[in-house]
Amino acid sequence: MTAEPLEALAEAARAWGAPLDEQALERVKQYLKDVAAKNATTNLTADDSWDDLVLKHAADGVFAASVLRRAFAGKTPRVADLGSGGGFIGICLKIAWPEAEVTMIEAVERKYRFLNSAATALGMKGLRPLLRREGAGAPPNSYAGGFDAVVERALAPLPEAIGLAFPLLGPEGIFAAFQSDEPRPSEPELARALAAAGARVLESHVYRRPGEARERRLVIFGRGED
Repeated sequence: MTAEPLEALAEAARAWGAPLDEQALERVKQYLKDVAAKNATTNLTADDSWDDLVLKHAADGVFAASVLRRAFAGKTPRVADLGSGGGFIGICLKIAWPEAEVTMIEAVERKYRFLNSAATALGMKGLRPLLRREGAGAPPNSYAGGFDAVVERALAPLPEAIGLAFPLLGPEGIFAAFQSDEPRPSEPELARALAAAGARVLESHVYRRPGEARERRLVIFGRGED
C-alpha cells in the first residue's frame, strides 16, 4: 500500500471542486482498508487492488459529491446511494461532502452488514445503511423515500435504474447515474422509461478518473418534459 494513489485522488478532487483535507483523506484510507480486509472473506468487489479501490471506486464517489454539491449549493440534501454494494459511492460522497445526509440502500444482507460496520467505524453523523430491495413496494418510512437526490452506479441497465430510482425522489429530486457513454433519450427502451417516470435528461457531466484517458459521465435526470 502506497500513498501515491491517495495523492492522485486528492489532486483530482481539487480539480473537480471537491477538495479533500487531511481528515477526509484519512477517512477514505480507513474505509478502503476496511473494504480490503472484509473482501478477503466476503465478496464486496472484484477490483481489490489498492489502486483500483482509490482511483476507481473512491474517485467516482468524490466526483459525485462535486456535482451534487454544486446542484444543492447552500443546502443540506438527503441523498440515497441506490444499490450501494460495498458503499464506495455513498461513503466517499459523504466523506467529500459531510453536510449531506446519505442513506445507502442495499438488498444483500452481507453487504448491508458491512455498510453498517463501516458507517459505525467512520462515526459520521447522517450516514446510514438501509436493508431494502427496491421495487418491493412503497418505502417503509420517511427515511426510505422523498430524497433530494438518488445516485447509482452499475445497479442495472439505465432504463431499469430510472424505474427504480424515481419513486424514491421528492417532487424536485434528481437522479444521478454513472454512465460509460452518453445516453440517447430517443432510444426506444430508454424513451419508454423516461416517459413512464415523467423524466428527462437535465445535464451530463464528463470526467476522467485519475490516470485514465477514457471519458466517463455522471448523467443527471429530473422530472418534466423537454
